[in-house]
Amino acid sequence: MTSDSVTTAQLPDAADMGDDVLNVVGLKKYFPVTRGFIRRRTSMVRAVDGLTFSIKSGETLGIVGESGCGKTTASRCIVRSLKPTEGQIWFRTGTGDVVDLSNLSQSQMRPFRRDIQFIFQDPYTSLNPRMTIFEIVAEPLVVNNVGNRREQEDRVSSLLRRVGLAPEYMKRYPHAFSGGQRQRIGIARALALNPRLIVADEPVSALDVSVQAQVLNLMADLQNDLGLAYVFVAHDLRVVRHICHRVVVMYVGKVAEIGNPDDLFRDPKHPYTEALISSLPAVEPSKRKLGTISLSGEVPNPADPPSGCFFHPRCPYAVEKCRVEAPEVREIEPGRFTSCHRIEELELVGSGD
Repeated sequence: MTSDSVTTAQLPDAADMGDDVLNVVGLKKYFPVTRGFIRRRTSMVRAVDGLTFSIKSGETLGIVGESGCGKTTASRCIVRSLKPTEGQIWFRTGTGDVVDLSNLSQSQMRPFRRDIQFIFQDPYTSLNPRMTIFEIVAEPLVVNNVGNRREQEDRVSSLLRRVGLAPEYMKRYPHAFSGGQRQRIGIARALALNPRLIVADEPVSALDVSVQAQVLNLMADLQNDLGLAYVFVAHDLRVVRHICHRVVVMYVGKVAEIGNPDDLFRDPKHPYTEALISSLPAVEPSKRKLGTISLSGEVPNPADPPSGCFFHPRCPYAVEKCRVEAPEVREIEPGRFTSCHRIEELELVGSGD
């Protein structure tokens, strides 16, 4: 990853990616806003605006931010359910080849979908109620012509055991299961084709807290056993701190900060990260260094963002330069990136937990 994360880089061969499984460079996704009978374009919604990060095998990268920051749009661009407006999505296949997925057609993407799978947010709507559990988990195998019926049954039985469910459940329908069990079924389906990368869009946000812990521990165990790489989209910073190795903090489609979750909590480098951390309940209130920071105003409209730094209308530390000049994402120390003009001047406070 370069110090200027919005600069599009060229990665011509596998050597440039090192041991990365995924390398996203300058990713942008704009949606046109149209009006009138002839659907004339009047503006663009900048849902994702220059996102860059990389993931290694066996690593979990979290993407966090307020609702509407672009984290889900970014995840859907990675799995190519959305076509990026600009940027590159370099992916290393199981054979070691490096492919830019950003400009591939749907038919060209098909061979690579075996290596990239998705876990959905809502376990209640992500499973077809008319299909049995066997049909749901075996569907990727059927679509990709993997194995005969007997081999598919054996594979589904093995997957259900792996996620903590009895193979006898194969003939049941989704309505017979709890939310946590349904999410385990979704995880089993994602594992059916032995992927290298799994993109999880808030996979535990719809679950009870006790069930969240079980599902997160399952995902961690699967990662350790199979060497999976995760892109973990979430809004709960506590969950992200528990499961992620690195975190991308997004604000209105742009990167605010990237770093190790413990470092972000202890020593945030962007005012927005500081505000997010301050909103969390303290584990030990007596040791809390930071009071709650109430941000003024609303999240900017991505179709009409403010000039300069997008965060400046709500930032308590903003100066004139923040209002007129957009900050670049800079590497301030190994593995730490931020997009704040005043990083050298500010002494931001972490959670102390």
